[in-house]
Amino acid sequence: MMEVFSVKLSENVGRETVERLLPFVAPEKQDRVRKFYRWGDSLRALFADLLIRHIIIRKTNLKNEDISFSKNEYGKPFFNEQADFHFNLSHSGDWVVCAVDNKPVGIDVEEISPIDLDISKNYFSTDEHKDLLSKADKIAYFFTLWTLKESYIKIVGQGLSLPLNSFSIRFRENNEIRIAGKGTMIRDTFFSQYNIDENYKMAVCAQHKDFPGGIITKTIRELAVGFLENESLFLYR
Repeated sequence: MMEVFSVKLSENVGRETVERLLPFVAPEKQDRVRKFYRWGDSLRALFADLLIRHIIIRKTNLKNEDISFSKNEYGKPFFNEQADFHFNLSHSGDWVVCAVDNKPVGIDVEEISPIDLDISKNYFSTDEHKDLLSKADKIAYFFTLWTLKESYIKIVGQGLSLPLNSFSIRFRENNEIRIAGKGTMIRDTFFSQYNIDENYKMAVCAQHKDFPGGIITKTIRELAVGFLENESLFLYR
């Protein structure tokens, strides 16, 4: 059964809290978190890892130290210990999101922000670009398309070796969303969109239609306390 999770981040998370939480992720992820120039990037990377670990612990009863991940040849991570456990993570702005399923799954969240719409000529198909130009709110529709396409790219698991403009997102009359074009490497795919925040777009791609009706929201405090086992250790700057 698919589940979709989210965590809303806060820039007020203190550095001492981050340092206390870093030992709960793999050494290479610790290094990556510490190397980010922007504090927000560090928080997103850390809490994305903590979120999927929290989910795995809840679902498998494994201890955190027994959880390990690998990557396929294109860099898509997977959980080593359970072949029918699939997950995908995404983060943007204030949000970290994760989808888990017993089949490959893709998820993407993007903050809506000003953008040069001319780039759609490079990343979208001709049909998608025409659709975009016909919309009243072109910026919002750009991110609608972008999240849907990214979620499909991520379920395929081949990174940008599958160009974004090699397939099209098509909206049918019954509001069903499907893909078309030479990039349709997985034809039996289905999409769902979630209204996580008025300033964001979010999409999930799966190999079935059994999407959850809502998102399971976790707080940063809940994740932190779950690992630290002592709420008094959750400190703010």
